[in-house]
Amino acid sequence: MQNLLVGPRLRGVALAFLASCCLITTTTMAQGPVLDSAVDEVRPGDDVFQILSPRSSLTIVERQTRVVELQTRIKVVDGFDPEIVTVTAMDPHRLRLRAIKPGVTNLSLTDEFGSAYVVELFVEGDIRELQAHLQRLFPGAAVEAIKIRDSIVLRGWVTEPDQIPQVVAIAETFAPNVHNQMAVAGESLVQLNVRVMEAQRSKLRRLGFNFLAVGQQYYAASTPGSLVPIAEVTLPFGGPPTVLTNAGALANPTMQFAITGTQDIFQGFIEAAQRKSLLKILAEPKLVTTSGRPASLLSGGEFPILVPQGLGTATIEWREFGVRMEAVPIVLGNGRLRLDIAPEVSERDFSNSVELQGTVVPGLTTRRVNTQVEMRFGDTLMIGGLISSRSNGTRQEIPYLGEIPGLGMLFSREEYEEGETELLILVTPHLVSPMGPGQVPPGGPGLNSDVPGAREFYHDGLLEVDSFGATFDSAKYPPPGPGGPVGPGAFMNPPPAAAPNTPAPPSNLIPPPPESPDAVLAPRSSSNTIRRTSRTSLPPLEAPDGATDQSGQSTSGPPGLIRPSTEFGSFPWGKQP
Repeated sequence: MQNLLVGPRLRGVALAFLASCCLITTTTMAQGPVLDSAVDEVRPGDDVFQILSPRSSLTIVERQTRVVELQTRIKVVDGFDPEIVTVTAMDPHRLRLRAIKPGVTNLSLTDEFGSAYVVELFVEGDIRELQAHLQRLFPGAAVEAIKIRDSIVLRGWVTEPDQIPQVVAIAETFAPNVHNQMAVAGESLVQLNVRVMEAQRSKLRRLGFNFLAVGQQYYAASTPGSLVPIAEVTLPFGGPPTVLTNAGALANPTMQFAITGTQDIFQGFIEAAQRKSLLKILAEPKLVTTSGRPASLLSGGEFPILVPQGLGTATIEWREFGVRMEAVPIVLGNGRLRLDIAPEVSERDFSNSVELQGTVVPGLTTRRVNTQVEMRFGDTLMIGGLISSRSNGTRQEIPYLGEIPGLGMLFSREEYEEGETELLILVTPHLVSPMGPGQVPPGGPGLNSDVPGAREFYHDGLLEVDSFGATFDSAKYPPPGPGGPVGPGAFMNPPPAAAPNTPAPPSNLIPPPPESPDAVLAPRSSSNTIRRTSRTSLPPLEAPDGATDQSGQSTSGPPGLIRPSTEFGSFPWGKQP
């Protein structure tokens, strides 16, 4: 009897075991990719990613693991690429993901209620070793390295431009292709204040003597140095010779004299001159540019140059002169910069000019400096200095006669010139930024002056006058009518109303003008603003006939009227535009 009871019980256990085996096989086939079902638990320090929405995204670094958790029981796991990520079941609510290689795949989950969840997995390359080297070697920089297949992308900021090629060189040891997307952090707007100071001093001394003697039967001339050259000589038979000098050369000598007689004439031309000259040039150009961008400035002008062409034609080219500066600042960080600067000072030199088709083309005297320096912001550096001295002496004489002591000066012409040039170039860089709307200073060139009125122009001889005070709208503050005083305050706020018990004014004050249209001084109808100027003074007021001032002297004039200005419609305390 017992054997009969045990047999059915064993058969039921066997049937239950076979059914569970079939269920496990069916679940594994529904999952698709192989799912590791090894027993695993959440370890200390594991990052747990909770799935809260039907679609989410997750980024995993290559060869790292993440734990994915779902609030409900997970029934089906499908859709992932086993070559990119492997999935291990930890318990009915958690999965462990292990990144195999960089790529993108989707992880589809279905819970016990049939709800579907999709997690987009992005596996990025492991570049942590390069990132650790960059943080250790460049602690002040913020550079992020991203691995894309066989390339590395560098993004972020560095403190000095020199660090960019250094970072790229380190990244090239990890990948053959490196894409540089780094920039220099901080303000990059640089203002260069340049001072060019130059002084030229020269001294010229000249001494020469030419003479011309003409008689009835002879003539003699001595023209060393061509102080007064001879233009034409006529020698007739039996008559006196005729000698003509260059009329334009008569301005060369500083002193002339002549001795005339009945048969002879002696003319002397003396050049004894001393000239001193001084030239000072002070230029302060300012240039604003961004880091790494070349900029140029020219403070001067251009002059034309004729360039001969074929068939007797000529074209015009323009040559620059003045103060010119080209600069390329590069901000290095920590308050330093590298500066490539080339200042130049040039001026026209008519002493080295040439004449082409009747046009005088001057030469150019140029001082130029081209250098590269490293300095700190706010410091001043002298990048160029020049001190040159020159002496030039010439002597033209008649041989033997010009060497006679004491008398040799009568047969010679000499010139001695001394020159000295001193040049100094100073550069001061500043790190600047644009002004905000509230930082713009009021006013500007020409805004503090105004056009003078008739009295100020004809009587005072002023071309401009100071302008101050507010500008009033005549529509808001109309001109005063009869019965009120005319003055600057009449065009501002209206006078306050008199109190009921206001005392009467003293008798020695000027009474108000009568209520007559002729006594009202109206402004010009063509203007709607009235300005006050500080150049003209308020003329004295005229009291009525027979009135006395505080000194007891009588005054005369129309009763209650203010003396008008010489310009029709203007006011005595200023001008009306």
